[in-house]
Amino acid sequence: MANEKAESPTKGGKLMTWILALVCGLLALAAGGALPYFLLHAPAQDHSSPPEEEPHGHNSAVKHAYVPFGELIVNLNEERLTRYLKVKILLVSDAREEKALGDLVQKKKPLLRNWLIAYLSDKSLQEISGAAGMNKLRREIWHQFNAELYPDGSEKILDIFFEEFVVQ
Repeated sequence: MANEKAESPTKGGKLMTWILALVCGLLALAAGGALPYFLLHAPAQDHSSPPEEEPHGHNSAVKHAYVPFGELIVNLNEERLTRYLKVKILLVSDAREEKALGDLVQKKKPLLRNWLIAYLSDKSLQEISGAAGMNKLRREIWHQFNAELYPDGSEKILDIFFEEFVVQ
């Protein structure tokens, strides 16, 4: 009998350890499954911070105007095949600057078209493919047009939009 009493506490201790480990494991699994649910379905919180300014000076309070630049068709720089790129471009500006920008674009359009033809003709299909390629083109055209039209550094063209972007 003395031997039976001596063995009971160790058997009970091992059993309690296994039960405790099992309960902890189940709680961890439940928390791991519930956490994504609560994170994805959490209500939006108002942090009362001012809205961040959008790229190229976009601001929701500013009314935008869209000045058409026109359509352009160029050959892409491809070795094996002849590929064409057709783009139709809109210049985004503040509505108060629309007339001044439109007049300035018309005045300098030959210079801008010449640069744009040379620039786009130097691009390969791989460079302009996908959203990243198109966004890079938009950024570079935006930068060059602002530099040509406003040498003083003011960026009155807020963005460049492609109305059409077709590769054949």
